[in-house]
Amino acid sequence: MALEVGALLGLSEPAAWSLVHDVANLRARHPHLWSAVAELRVKAWQARKVALAAEELSAEAARWVDAELAELWGVVAWPRIRRRLAGLIVRADADLARRKAEIARRDRFVSIRHLGDSTSVLTARMDTAAALTLEASLDMIVDQMILEGAQDRLPVLRARALEMLATPPLPDAAAPNPSPGLPLADVVVHIAAESLETGTGVARVTARGGDVGPVLIDQLAHLLGHHRIRVLPVTDLDHTVAYRRSTPGSPAPPGQTRISNLGPLGRREHRAKTAGIWTLGQPEPGVYEWTNRAGRRWRVSRGRTIGPRPNRRIDIFFG
Repeated sequence: MALEVGALLGLSEPAAWSLVHDVANLRARHPHLWSAVAELRVKAWQARKVALAAEELSAEAARWVDAELAELWGVVAWPRIRRRLAGLIVRADADLARRKAEIARRDRFVSIRHLGDSTSVLTARMDTAAALTLEASLDMIVDQMILEGAQDRLPVLRARALEMLATPPLPDAAAPNPSPGLPLADVVVHIAAESLETGTGVARVTARGGDVGPVLIDQLAHLLGHHRIRVLPVTDLDHTVAYRRSTPGSPAPPGQTRISNLGPLGRREHRAKTAGIWTLGQPEPGVYEWTNRAGRRWRVSRGRTIGPRPNRRIDIFFG
């Protein structure tokens, strides 16, 4: 079959075998995704990325991941699906995730290549916990440089900070060692509700340098154990219909803080709502309707966004 496919599509035999393998994989292990491909709701290369990411999972685990993503195809953008996919794969087989992490740690390395122009290129693969500590240390030194008037671009300042860590002052030097003890890390941790209830599951960790990715909750201590942690909130519960405060001497109107009038909003969305750029309604608990100033509406439910739709009224008369 692969030879025929290769001849028809102009592919080499290995490329054809890979394509046939992915098609069989999708049909057997990802039936919802396979249907989405057939209905042109997802691009073939995206489907193959999913199949590749889940190839080490059991058939049962792969079908669970497929079912969790089923309603997202054609609705949610690929970057968001890709991030969700990474977390689902970790949740589907925590033991596999731990084994892969251990294998990855065994593959750590540092490579230094001298360019001959008084500079060198350093490439490393290291434990993420240590990388976060190093990153925070560099940022602390860079912040001090900026306070002292440094004008170089940020990448240059970070290189200078790394050089300072690599070549600390001699003990009798007047300047103190720039290497801090425990660096401060601004950490944003996203934890699903079921993870808080069961004590198991996956957290997504975002540090100053970017997205760390999905992490098993029981691995957070190792990841962040060498930091002074300042946890930043991701979302706050917002009153869909704005909270009305009491007039002096009288209580606030009751019933304003209720499930059907609360919802999580990020800082940017909250500002847009407060400024009147967007209006927000909650026709039923967990379902939110955003309307822009042009009257177009978007409906958001369980992380899915549907719209835009024109804000039209249609009157139907009988008789």
